[in-house]
Amino acid sequence: MTTGSFDAEEKERRLRAEADSWDTASPVDAEPGDIPTIDIGDYLATGDSTTLEAVAAQLGQACETVGFYQLVGHDIPPGLITDTFAAVRRFHDLPVEEKLKLRMDRPGWPLGGVGYLPVGERKLPRRAKGNLNEAFIVKGDRAIGPDDNQWPDEAVIPGFRSTIEAYAAAIKGLALRLLPIYAMALGVEAHYFDGAFLYPFWRLRMTHYPPQEQLGADQDQYGISPHVDTTFLTLLLQDSPGLTIYNAKRDRWINVPVIENAFVVNSGELLKQWANDRYVSARHFANTTGDASRYSIPFFFNATADYRMHCIPTCWDDDNPPRYPPISYLESQAIAQGE
Repeated sequence: MTTGSFDAEEKERRLRAEADSWDTASPVDAEPGDIPTIDIGDYLATGDSTTLEAVAAQLGQACETVGFYQLVGHDIPPGLITDTFAAVRRFHDLPVEEKLKLRMDRPGWPLGGVGYLPVGERKLPRRAKGNLNEAFIVKGDRAIGPDDNQWPDEAVIPGFRSTIEAYAAAIKGLALRLLPIYAMALGVEAHYFDGAFLYPFWRLRMTHYPPQEQLGADQDQYGISPHVDTTFLTLLLQDSPGLTIYNAKRDRWINVPVIENAFVVNSGELLKQWANDRYVSARHFANTTGDASRYSIPFFFNATADYRMHCIPTCWDDDNPPRYPPISYLESQAIAQGE
Protein backbone atom coordinates (compact mmCIF):
# COMPACT_ATOMS: atom_id res chain seq x y z
CA MET A 1 0.00 0.00 0.00
CA THR A 2 1.15 3.52 -0.68
CA THR A 3 2.67 5.48 2.20
CA GLY A 4 2.97 8.80 0.38
CA SER A 5 1.50 12.03 1.67
CA PHE A 6 -1.44 13.89 0.19
CA ASP A 7 -1.33 17.66 -0.29
CA ALA A 8 -4.96 18.74 -0.49
CA GLU A 9 -4.19 22.37 -1.29
CA GLU A 10 -1.88 21.32 -4.11
CA LYS A 11 -4.59 19.06 -5.52
CA GLU A 12 -7.08 21.94 -5.40
CA ARG A 13 -4.61 24.15 -7.29
CA ARG A 14 -4.13 21.42 -9.88
CA LEU A 15 -7.87 20.90 -10.33
CA ARG A 16 -8.38 24.63 -10.85
CA ALA A 17 -5.53 24.79 -13.36
CA GLU A 18 -6.95 21.82 -15.26
CA ALA A 19 -10.40 23.41 -15.34
CA ASP A 20 -8.95 26.67 -16.67
CA SER A 21 -7.36 24.73 -19.53
CA TRP A 22 -10.57 23.06 -20.75
CA ASP A 23 -11.95 24.30 -24.06
CA THR A 24 -15.69 24.55 -23.45
CA ALA A 25 -16.50 26.72 -26.45
CA SER A 26 -18.43 24.28 -28.64
CA PRO A 27 -20.77 21.98 -26.74
CA VAL A 28 -23.09 19.76 -28.76
CA ASP A 29 -26.48 18.25 -28.05
CA ALA A 30 -26.53 14.69 -26.82
CA GLU A 31 -26.80 11.86 -29.31
CA PRO A 32 -28.23 8.41 -28.51
CA GLY A 33 -25.80 6.61 -26.22
CA ASP A 34 -23.95 9.74 -25.08
CA ILE A 35 -25.62 9.77 -21.69
CA PRO A 36 -26.36 6.35 -20.18
CA THR A 37 -29.79 5.88 -18.61
CA ILE A 38 -29.94 3.51 -15.66
CA ASP A 39 -33.29 2.24 -14.40
CA ILE A 40 -33.16 0.96 -10.82
CA GLY A 41 -36.88 0.30 -10.52
CA ASP A 42 -36.66 -3.50 -10.66
CA TYR A 43 -33.80 -3.56 -8.19
CA LEU A 44 -35.60 -1.35 -5.68
CA ALA A 45 -38.76 -3.45 -6.07
CA THR A 46 -37.13 -6.86 -5.69
CA GLY A 47 -33.69 -6.39 -4.15
CA ASP A 48 -32.62 -9.69 -5.66
CA SER A 49 -29.06 -10.48 -6.70
CA THR A 50 -29.82 -10.88 -10.41
CA THR A 51 -31.26 -7.38 -10.80
CA LEU A 52 -28.48 -5.98 -8.60
CA GLU A 53 -25.79 -7.51 -10.80
CA ALA A 54 -27.48 -6.28 -13.97
CA VAL A 55 -27.79 -2.67 -12.84
CA ALA A 56 -24.29 -2.76 -11.32
CA ALA A 57 -22.83 -3.75 -14.68
CA GLN A 58 -24.51 -0.75 -16.32
CA LEU A 59 -23.38 1.60 -13.58
CA GLY A 60 -19.79 0.39 -13.67
CA GLN A 61 -19.62 0.92 -17.42
CA ALA A 62 -21.00 4.43 -17.08
CA CYS A 63 -18.66 5.41 -14.25
CA GLU A 64 -15.57 4.03 -15.96
CA THR A 65 -16.21 5.67 -19.33
CA VAL A 66 -18.09 8.96 -18.88
CA GLY A 67 -18.61 9.44 -15.14
CA PHE A 68 -22.31 10.27 -15.26
CA TYR A 69 -25.73 8.87 -16.09
CA GLN A 70 -29.45 9.63 -15.92
CA LEU A 71 -31.11 7.78 -13.03
CA VAL A 72 -34.72 6.67 -13.47
CA GLY A 73 -36.91 4.18 -11.66
CA HIS A 74 -36.03 5.67 -8.28
CA ASP A 75 -38.58 5.97 -5.49
CA ILE A 76 -38.55 9.70 -4.80
CA PRO A 77 -42.23 10.74 -5.10
CA PRO A 78 -42.91 13.08 -8.05
CA GLY A 79 -45.02 15.23 -5.76
CA LEU A 80 -42.06 15.79 -3.45
CA ILE A 81 -39.91 16.81 -6.42
CA THR A 82 -42.60 19.27 -7.56
CA ASP A 83 -42.98 20.69 -4.07
CA THR A 84 -39.23 21.07 -3.64
CA PHE A 85 -38.80 22.98 -6.89
CA ALA A 86 -41.72 25.20 -5.89
CA ALA A 87 -40.12 25.88 -2.49
CA VAL A 88 -36.78 26.72 -4.11
CA ARG A 89 -38.44 29.16 -6.51
CA ARG A 90 -40.32 30.77 -3.62
CA PHE A 91 -37.07 31.24 -1.72
CA HIS A 92 -35.28 32.87 -4.63
CA ASP A 93 -38.29 35.12 -5.27
CA LEU A 94 -37.77 36.69 -1.84
CA PRO A 95 -36.35 40.23 -1.73
CA VAL A 96 -32.57 40.12 -1.80
CA GLU A 97 -32.36 41.89 1.55
CA GLU A 98 -34.34 39.03 3.11
CA LYS A 99 -31.98 36.44 1.61
CA LEU A 100 -28.91 38.38 2.71
CA LYS A 101 -30.01 37.94 6.32
CA LEU A 102 -28.96 34.31 5.78
CA ARG A 103 -25.69 34.99 3.99
CA MET A 104 -23.17 32.17 4.16
CA ASP A 105 -20.34 32.61 6.66
CA ARG A 106 -21.88 35.75 8.13
CA PRO A 107 -20.49 36.91 11.48
CA GLY A 108 -22.30 35.39 14.42
CA TRP A 109 -23.44 32.17 12.74
CA PRO A 110 -21.36 29.28 14.12
CA LEU A 111 -21.60 26.86 11.19
CA GLY A 112 -19.73 27.73 8.01
CA GLY A 113 -20.69 26.74 4.50
CA VAL A 114 -24.46 27.06 4.93
CA GLY A 115 -26.89 29.75 3.94
CA TYR A 116 -27.27 32.12 1.03
CA LEU A 117 -24.72 32.79 -1.72
CA PRO A 118 -25.61 35.83 -3.86
CA VAL A 119 -24.93 36.11 -7.57
CA GLY A 120 -21.23 36.61 -8.28
CA GLU A 121 -19.77 34.62 -5.38
CA ARG A 122 -16.32 33.18 -6.09
CA LYS A 123 -16.57 29.97 -4.09
CA LEU A 124 -18.21 26.57 -4.46
CA PRO A 125 -16.27 26.26 -6.73
CA ARG A 126 -13.56 28.80 -5.99
CA ARG A 127 -12.79 30.81 -9.12
CA ALA A 128 -11.25 34.13 -10.13
CA LYS A 129 -14.55 35.32 -11.61
CA GLY A 130 -17.89 35.10 -9.88
CA ASN A 131 -20.39 32.35 -10.62
CA LEU A 132 -23.58 33.75 -12.17
CA ASN A 133 -26.02 32.03 -9.88
CA GLU A 134 -27.47 32.45 -6.42
CA ALA A 135 -27.86 29.52 -4.07
CA PHE A 136 -29.15 28.46 -0.69
CA ILE A 137 -27.23 25.61 0.96
CA VAL A 138 -27.93 23.30 3.88
CA LYS A 139 -25.83 20.37 5.02
CA GLY A 140 -25.70 17.55 7.54
CA ASP A 141 -23.54 14.85 9.05
CA ARG A 142 -22.95 13.17 12.41
CA ALA A 143 -22.44 16.50 14.17
CA ILE A 144 -24.67 18.74 12.02
CA GLY A 145 -28.44 18.59 12.41
CA PRO A 146 -31.24 20.64 10.86
CA ASP A 147 -31.13 23.28 13.60
CA ASP A 148 -27.46 23.99 12.87
CA ASN A 149 -28.34 25.30 9.41
CA GLN A 150 -29.67 28.74 8.60
CA TRP A 151 -33.37 28.91 7.66
CA PRO A 152 -35.66 31.73 6.55
CA ASP A 153 -38.35 32.79 8.99
CA GLU A 154 -41.43 30.59 8.77
CA ALA A 155 -43.59 33.73 8.64
CA VAL A 156 -41.67 34.92 5.57
CA ILE A 157 -41.86 31.66 3.61
CA PRO A 158 -44.24 29.21 5.26
CA GLY A 159 -43.48 25.51 4.81
CA PHE A 160 -40.08 26.03 3.20
CA ARG A 161 -38.04 24.34 5.91
CA SER A 162 -40.33 21.34 6.27
CA THR A 163 -40.34 20.74 2.51
CA ILE A 164 -36.55 20.97 2.21
CA GLU A 165 -36.00 18.73 5.24
CA ALA A 166 -38.36 16.12 3.76
CA TYR A 167 -36.56 16.23 0.42
CA ALA A 168 -33.10 16.02 2.03
CA ALA A 169 -34.15 12.97 4.05
CA ALA A 170 -35.62 11.26 0.98
CA ILE A 171 -32.63 11.90 -1.27
CA LYS A 172 -30.19 10.81 1.44
CA GLY A 173 -32.15 7.56 1.65
CA LEU A 174 -31.93 7.09 -2.11
CA ALA A 175 -28.17 7.72 -2.08
CA LEU A 176 -27.71 5.08 0.62
CA ARG A 177 -29.74 2.59 -1.45
CA LEU A 178 -27.37 3.17 -4.37
CA LEU A 179 -24.33 2.07 -2.36
CA PRO A 180 -24.78 -1.70 -2.92
CA ILE A 181 -24.92 -1.04 -6.67
CA TYR A 182 -21.64 0.87 -6.55
CA ALA A 183 -20.07 -1.86 -4.42
CA MET A 184 -21.09 -4.63 -6.82
CA ALA A 185 -19.94 -2.57 -9.79
CA LEU A 186 -16.51 -2.34 -8.18
CA GLY A 187 -16.39 -6.09 -7.52
CA VAL A 188 -16.72 -6.02 -3.74
CA GLU A 189 -19.56 -7.41 -1.64
CA ALA A 190 -22.79 -5.43 -1.58
CA HIS A 191 -22.38 -4.10 1.98
CA TYR A 192 -18.78 -2.99 1.51
CA PHE A 193 -19.57 0.72 1.96
CA ASP A 194 -21.91 0.37 4.94
CA GLY A 195 -19.36 1.24 7.61
CA ALA A 196 -18.11 4.24 5.70
CA PHE A 197 -21.56 5.80 5.40
CA LEU A 198 -22.92 5.40 8.92
CA TYR A 199 -23.10 9.20 9.17
CA PRO A 200 -22.80 10.47 5.59
CA PHE A 201 -21.73 14.05 5.07
CA TRP A 202 -24.08 15.72 2.59
CA ARG A 203 -24.76 19.13 1.15
CA LEU A 204 -27.97 20.23 -0.58
CA ARG A 205 -27.68 23.22 -2.90
CA MET A 206 -30.77 25.03 -4.19
CA THR A 207 -29.58 27.06 -7.16
CA HIS A 208 -31.16 29.79 -9.27
CA TYR A 209 -29.50 30.77 -12.53
CA PRO A 210 -30.89 34.13 -13.70
CA PRO A 211 -30.75 34.80 -17.46
CA GLN A 212 -27.13 35.68 -18.14
CA GLU A 213 -28.11 38.45 -20.55
CA GLN A 214 -29.64 40.31 -17.61
CA LEU A 215 -26.42 40.07 -15.61
CA GLY A 216 -24.01 41.60 -18.13
CA ALA A 217 -21.89 38.46 -18.14
CA ASP A 218 -18.39 38.46 -19.57
CA GLN A 219 -17.71 36.00 -22.37
CA ASP A 220 -15.73 33.74 -20.04
CA GLN A 221 -18.21 33.76 -17.16
CA TYR A 222 -20.50 30.87 -16.41
CA GLY A 223 -23.64 30.15 -14.45
CA ILE A 224 -21.31 27.84 -12.56
CA SER A 225 -17.72 27.49 -13.71
CA PRO A 226 -16.26 24.28 -15.20
CA HIS A 227 -15.25 21.95 -12.38
CA VAL A 228 -15.36 18.44 -11.00
CA ASP A 229 -17.34 17.70 -7.86
CA THR A 230 -15.51 16.84 -4.65
CA THR A 231 -18.05 14.13 -3.82
CA PHE A 232 -18.52 10.40 -3.75
CA LEU A 233 -21.52 11.07 -6.00
CA THR A 234 -23.88 13.92 -6.84
CA LEU A 235 -27.61 13.56 -7.54
CA LEU A 236 -28.92 16.53 -9.52
CA LEU A 237 -32.43 17.62 -10.41
CA GLN A 238 -32.80 20.28 -13.10
CA ASP A 239 -35.95 21.99 -14.32
CA SER A 240 -34.60 23.09 -17.70
CA PRO A 241 -31.54 22.66 -19.96
CA GLY A 242 -28.25 24.31 -19.07
CA LEU A 243 -26.03 21.55 -17.69
CA THR A 244 -23.09 20.59 -19.89
CA ILE A 245 -20.90 17.56 -19.13
CA TYR A 246 -17.73 16.35 -20.79
CA ASN A 247 -18.05 12.95 -22.48
CA ALA A 248 -14.58 11.41 -22.52
CA LYS A 249 -15.59 8.71 -25.00
CA ARG A 250 -16.51 11.31 -27.62
CA ASP A 251 -14.04 13.96 -26.42
CA ARG A 252 -16.89 16.47 -26.58
CA TRP A 253 -18.87 18.64 -24.21
CA ILE A 254 -22.47 17.41 -24.22
CA ASN A 255 -25.59 19.41 -23.40
CA VAL A 256 -27.60 17.27 -20.99
CA PRO A 257 -31.31 16.99 -21.82
CA VAL A 258 -33.96 17.18 -19.11
CA ILE A 259 -35.85 13.96 -18.39
CA GLU A 260 -38.81 14.59 -16.13
CA ASN A 261 -38.12 13.47 -12.54
CA ALA A 262 -34.78 11.89 -13.54
CA PHE A 263 -31.59 12.58 -11.62
CA VAL A 264 -28.33 13.32 -13.39
CA VAL A 265 -25.79 11.39 -11.30
CA ASN A 266 -22.07 11.95 -11.53
CA SER A 267 -18.98 10.61 -9.82
CA GLY A 268 -16.74 12.99 -7.93
CA GLU A 269 -13.17 13.17 -6.72
CA LEU A 270 -13.81 11.22 -3.52
CA LEU A 271 -15.04 8.17 -5.43
CA LYS A 272 -12.35 8.58 -8.07
CA GLN A 273 -9.61 8.50 -5.40
CA TRP A 274 -11.22 5.66 -3.46
CA ALA A 275 -11.37 3.60 -6.66
CA ASN A 276 -7.75 4.43 -7.52
CA ASP A 277 -8.76 6.46 -10.60
CA ARG A 278 -10.78 3.57 -12.02
CA TYR A 279 -13.85 5.80 -12.13
CA VAL A 280 -14.07 9.12 -13.95
CA SER A 281 -14.68 12.34 -12.06
CA ALA A 282 -17.10 14.11 -14.37
CA ARG A 283 -16.22 17.55 -15.71
CA HIS A 284 -19.20 19.88 -16.02
CA PHE A 285 -20.49 23.46 -15.99
CA ALA A 286 -23.87 25.15 -16.24
CA ASN A 287 -25.43 28.20 -17.86
CA THR A 288 -28.89 29.50 -18.53
CA THR A 289 -30.25 29.17 -22.05
CA GLY A 290 -32.48 31.87 -23.49
CA ASP A 291 -34.26 34.49 -21.40
CA ALA A 292 -35.71 32.28 -18.64
CA SER A 293 -34.35 31.45 -15.22
CA ARG A 294 -33.06 27.95 -14.51
CA TYR A 295 -33.27 26.07 -11.22
CA SER A 296 -31.22 23.06 -10.19
CA ILE A 297 -30.99 21.08 -6.96
CA PRO A 298 -27.77 19.07 -6.57
CA PHE A 299 -27.32 16.78 -3.57
CA PHE A 300 -23.64 16.20 -2.80
CA PHE A 301 -23.13 12.88 -1.01
CA ASN A 302 -20.01 11.72 0.83
CA ALA A 303 -18.85 9.17 3.36
CA THR A 304 -18.69 10.06 7.04
CA ALA A 305 -16.44 13.11 7.01
CA ASP A 306 -13.65 11.66 9.14
CA TYR A 307 -13.81 8.11 7.76
CA ARG A 308 -10.44 7.10 6.32
CA MET A 309 -10.83 5.57 2.89
CA HIS A 310 -8.38 2.82 2.06
CA CYS A 311 -8.07 1.95 -1.62
CA ILE A 312 -10.83 -0.48 -2.63
CA PRO A 313 -9.15 -3.91 -2.82
CA THR A 314 -10.38 -4.68 -6.34
CA CYS A 315 -8.92 -1.42 -7.63
CA TRP A 316 -5.24 -2.12 -7.08
CA ASP A 317 -2.62 -4.83 -7.49
CA ASP A 318 1.16 -5.05 -7.69
CA ASP A 319 1.15 -3.59 -11.19
CA ASN A 320 -1.30 -0.83 -10.25
CA PRO A 321 -0.53 0.19 -6.66
CA PRO A 322 -2.70 2.70 -4.75
CA ARG A 323 -2.18 6.26 -5.92
CA TYR A 324 -3.50 7.88 -2.73
CA PRO A 325 -2.82 7.29 0.96
CA PRO A 326 -5.73 6.37 3.26
CA ILE A 327 -7.53 9.68 3.66
CA SER A 328 -10.82 11.13 4.84
CA TYR A 329 -13.08 13.71 3.23
CA LEU A 330 -12.00 16.26 5.82
CA GLU A 331 -8.34 15.67 4.92
CA SER A 332 -8.86 15.86 1.18
CA GLN A 333 -11.93 17.18 -0.63
CA ALA A 334 -13.08 19.47 2.20
CA ILE A 335 -10.12 21.71 1.36
CA ALA A 336 -11.74 22.66 -1.93
CA GLN A 337 -15.02 23.44 -0.19
CA GLY A 338 -13.51 25.60 2.54
CA GLU A 339 -14.82 23.37 5.34
